[in-house]
Amino acid sequence: MAVMTMKQKALSIRESYELYEGEELKYYIQRRKLLTKKPVFDIYIESGVVASIEVTETGSPLVFKITLNGTDAGEIRFDGVAGVNKLIYEAKNIEIAGNGMLTEFSVKDKDKKIIGTIKKKIVSYKDTYDIEFESEGDSLLFAAIALTVDETFHG
Repeated sequence: MAVMTMKQKALSIRESYELYEGEELKYYIQRRKLLTKKPVFDIYIESGVVASIEVTETGSPLVFKITLNGTDAGEIRFDGVAGVNKLIYEAKNIEIAGNGMLTEFSVKDKDKKIIGTIKKKIVSYKDTYDIEFESEGDSLLFAAIALTVDETFHG
């Protein structure tokens, strides 16, 4: 099981995050423009951008376009139905379902098997998430999923 921690940076002009594997900084996330209704976030490493998450629809549904390693990876949707804390990622056959308090999210595959979790730390200065997932090769995917959870339910 792979583990990362996503921490929102406290004193940044643009909304930004850092993702760690243990003590090692794995990814940075930064919002491109501060004031816009449809934000775009870039996930990058020292050599450059490796993914982007773009809000293409606001309201209901809320839609995020995902690009991973320069390739269109589909959309994550939140339909905004009252009492339903769930995001759908059809391209990957993934469902991200939150508990009633919106502090823990289960990431399930098409067979409803849990392939990862995203847990929001309740006591922290800025938004902080513990992210666990099965395949170490999915770190970039889970970084994108965690960002969509934060933007949908805590942004």
